[in-house]
Amino acid sequence: MLHASTNSRTPIYGILLGRRQEQSSQTIITDAIPVCHSTPTKPILDMALRLTDAYCNDNENGGEKLTIVGLYTANERVGDDEPSPIAWKILASLGAKADTELGASKPILAVIVSHSFEAMLKKECTVDGQGKGFEVYSSYDAKHDEKLELENVKVEQGDWVEVSALVADICLKDGVALYDFENQLDGGVGGLKENDWLRNEQVAKLI
Repeated sequence: MLHASTNSRTPIYGILLGRRQEQSSQTIITDAIPVCHSTPTKPILDMALRLTDAYCNDNENGGEKLTIVGLYTANERVGDDEPSPIAWKILASLGAKADTELGASKPILAVIVSHSFEAMLKKECTVDGQGKGFEVYSSYDAKHDEKLELENVKVEQGDWVEVSALVADICLKDGVALYDFENQLDGGVGGLKENDWLRNEQVAKLI
């Protein structure tokens, strides 16, 4: 949400990290890695995915290694809330990788929806998640765009009203710096440490 609010006139793309519980068919998302605020090129995307994989290998969450479980995105224009062909293509490539891993679940796609995002910023989200700002798809095939129902998308702590209010406060807070992979590339060698797109420590402190 912060990635979208700081790049409100461009499309955004990012990577979702977490873990899959194969027995219950649940995917638990624990982190989001911002990649770019423009249409991604294949070299940038491939590099971002490789670096994120390496980051997952070096960092464990609760003694369990995180993995790439999906993608998040927002389109450039208000009212254009359907997943873009590029988003489906990226998700399909993640799905092809998941298919090679025994028992791996389908990757998921979180799409920021303009009217719902506006409701979230106004703190009008309801307990059941109406107005939480995004929708989730569990398929990586545009011909079978399998949208998850609200009751199948949950927060682990608190409820949607509490969580979305906290997110709104962060998005509306002045001076919060969030860097994506594209920002780091623009910063050159000198920006590698300052524009830490994998950890985004300023944002992590707020969360």
